[in-house]
Amino acid sequence: MKILDNIKNLSAQLKEISRLLNQLKAQQKNLVEQVDQIKTTSDEIQVEIEKMNFKNKPHLDRIKETTEHLNDQLSKFKA
Repeated sequence: MKILDNIKNLSAQLKEISRLLNQLKAQQKNLVEQVDQIKTTSDEIQVEIEKMNFKNKPHLDRIKETTEHLNDQLSKFKA
């Protein structure tokens, strides 16, 4: 009866493999959905960053010009 026990054991193991494979497929589907959501969110954040950079560019340019002007003026006093 050892062969019969081995066949039953093999059958049980195949059922377990099938169950685990189905579970893995479900988890993979869930993971793909989450990756898609993360990509969408990342794209939205990137758009907002670009908008913010566009809005702040004039301010940053003025700050840079003012800093350069102040440094030029300070260098006159140091010399």
